[in-house]
Amino acid sequence: MKVLTLTFALVAVSLVSFAQSDTVKVYTYVEEMTEKSYIMTTVDLIATENGTKGIKIMANISNAKELTSFIISQYDMGSACNENNTLIIKFIDGSKIKILSYNQFSCKNSYFRVPFTAVEQLKTLEIEKIYYQNGDSYESGTFPVNNPRYFIQLYKGL
Repeated sequence: MKVLTLTFALVAVSLVSFAQSDTVKVYTYVEEMTEKSYIMTTVDLIATENGTKGIKIMANISNAKELTSFIISQYDMGSACNENNTLIIKFIDGSKIKILSYNQFSCKNSYFRVPFTAVEQLKTLEIEKIYYQNGDSYESGTFPVNNPRYFIQLYKGL
């Protein structure tokens, strides 16, 4: 009887250990003083090779629960300022989406609108890698991502 119980316990632990869980959760944050609500994610998408050079992509989600744009912070990519930046997302099937930043000049972040034509790819395909070019310094890089299923999980949570 003890052997049977131990066997079931080991199987249960194995199933839990190997189950793939979604790490991207979507939630609503209400600012206490203004009572404005914001839809946010629990994690951001990180694209880096060595942990120092790369980008962080934050999802900008409307109150209608639609992914409207990306806000990108760059790290160790030349000039801290951004102008006419380029983002290319390559998916595992070989398809790509290319987006140009819509803000002309900023020394904080760069902003990219999500093209309507890219939504289906973002919802269904895993990311292979991301290319980013700073249009001010022209420094660029192609990076793997920390979660290839980031957008799939994000859309699932909307």
